[in-house]
Amino acid sequence: MEQNRTIERIRKLLRLSNSTNPHEAALAAERVQRMLSEYNLTLEAVAEGSEGLEKARQIDRKTRKDLEEWAHVLASRTASVFDCRYFHNPNTGETSFVGVGADPEVCGWMYGYLYKTLLRLASEHMRGPARRLRSAKSKREARNSFLFGAVDVISSRMIAQKKVAPVTSDALVPVKDALIRAAMPDNLKIGTPIKPCESRPQDWLAGMLSAERIPLSTPVTGEAYGAIA
Repeated sequence: MEQNRTIERIRKLLRLSNSTNPHEAALAAERVQRMLSEYNLTLEAVAEGSEGLEKARQIDRKTRKDLEEWAHVLASRTASVFDCRYFHNPNTGETSFVGVGADPEVCGWMYGYLYKTLLRLASEHMRGPARRLRSAKSKREARNSFLFGAVDVISSRMIAQKKVAPVTSDALVPVKDALIRAAMPDNLKIGTPIKPCESRPQDWLAGMLSAERIPLSTPVTGEAYGAIA
């Protein structure tokens, strides 16, 4: 009976942790973490069967069945910035983002936008500065270098934005992580090992410079973010 009352109190705090008031949400999340530790409970056990609790959800973006290494790196870093996790399904060619509230939708939109933009810029680079390359190997290295250089800069810019306007308060991160872990599929590939590749400094730099000019919208936070969620 006592445990049931404790679980119900934690569930009420979990609902408060989704408040559009960042201060209220953070206080509730901190209290949840203390109570879970104090009573040796897991978030999954508390949330099971409880109506009205926020659940992690999945947003899919069409990419390619054989997702290139730079695209895996971009997906991983974009997911991290928006407090999500990602996986790729080679059977459907979809890259999926799992998160809470509006996180996966915003993350999926940003990734789709960056993925298409970088493919377009890489094509322009190969038709322009790299057009005189003759061998398939040198063309492949030039394209990969350009794309990895661009991903590095895009990642740094998104991380810098997150520091200014965090998507999630520190107290809410463990709550979201537990919900996301529970929603992640067990049978799909989450990432791919990144193989060492030959890089071409001039093409890497070209990718970095191109990525500096890609517009990035400011992350939506606070009450506006809650309204979207």
